[in-house]
Amino acid sequence: MGNYNINEIYSDGYERFAIIEDTKKGIKINVHFLEYGEYLERGEKSQKKKKGDRLDGDISIQLVTFSQKVDEALVHHQEIQKSPHIEAIIEVTKIIDEYSIYALSTVSDSDILIEFENPVSYKVGDKVFIIGSLELSEIC
Repeated sequence: MGNYNINEIYSDGYERFAIIEDTKKGIKINVHFLEYGEYLERGEKSQKKKKGDRLDGDISIQLVTFSQKVDEALVHHQEIQKSPHIEAIIEVTKIIDEYSIYALSTVSDSDILIEFENPVSYKVGDKVFIIGSLELSEIC
């Protein structure tokens, strides 16, 4: 679990898109999460979460639509502004099933969950280039 400060937040329905900063590493990342208790029209300001608030939660990369085994250093890029879209090279640490793994990544100090849209057959220790969505599961 990580601790994050909200630098910017945008709302659409139950969806939230935020630029958050890891309180330990100081890196800023764009994430997506759901706020089930508050529905907002586009542009409305949240009464539950705002700039400067602290979030505690787990980071994951979901909706992985492309992956390929590589032999490169771990890295991540988020080049689309205000979007959770992420391209990263991760290292597999644990296999859950053919759709899910845990991996080392430069977005977190601990292993993060990676969820694929299609079955994969990577092994522990493999380095994999992935394209997906950076998600935050908030711990309340």
